[in-house]
Amino acid sequence: MRIEDAEFKSYLEEVTKLDWSGLDLTLFGGIVSDWETKDIDCRIMGEYDEERLAGLMLEMKRLGPWSPYYTNDSSIINDFETPRKILIAFPDSTSRTNTKLTWKWFKFPHTKWLIRKRKGILNGEPIMVIQNGTQIYL
Repeated sequence: MRIEDAEFKSYLEEVTKLDWSGLDLTLFGGIVSDWETKDIDCRIMGEYDEERLAGLMLEMKRLGPWSPYYTNDSSIINDFETPRKILIAFPDSTSRTNTKLTWKWFKFPHTKWLIRKRKGILNGEPIMVIQNGTQIYL
């Protein structure tokens, strides 16, 4: 799947119908890097409401191959190169109805990104598709 594919556009269309008020959704990884990908890596930022965010991310996963996480760490916005750890949250994958988030420190850049970079395979720029609840791209 690639960003220009009808398949991706159908997943995005469904996800944009969800309630994004007060939130941003940014795409990164393979979907913005011009290579075939099986999932859609994305980051959610904005108002923190654990139950709402967990429900939103679980619904995204139900609607397609979304791989979402939430962070309130704005240093990640467009910088996937500077080594650091950020705190991210994601829903418990063992439950379809869980309204709790699991928090975890995540190392950036990922090892797989570093390996790709050494091979000359670079990540595309992240693309914000929803800003403060409004679709702004695609």
